[in-house]
Amino acid sequence: MDSRGLLCSSDIIKKLGISLRQLYYWELKGIVRPRYVQMGSRKFKRYTSRDFLRLKQMKESLDKGYTLEAASKKVEEMTELVFGEVRSHDIPGD
Repeated sequence: MDSRGLLCSSDIIKKLGISLRQLYYWELKGIVRPRYVQMGSRKFKRYTSRDFLRLKQMKESLDKGYTLEAASKKVEEMTELVFGEVRSHDIPGD
């Protein structure tokens, strides 16, 4: 975890016990969208505590036997319930 409270990919995969490939696949599917932090001439992916909670819920749902689609829907519902968040792709016209 860095000074801003952001987690790097290696922090996430160690804490959740998932592979880097799995993390990147979930990003591709839109389950989380990491922030990019500039350090010198390079950019690095960083995850918030909210991202971590979404990923943790995703893993727990998959471990219980949910399909990827059902687990993703469950994560969205949990996020909306807990954070009152609406993702931009849920807003008509965006």
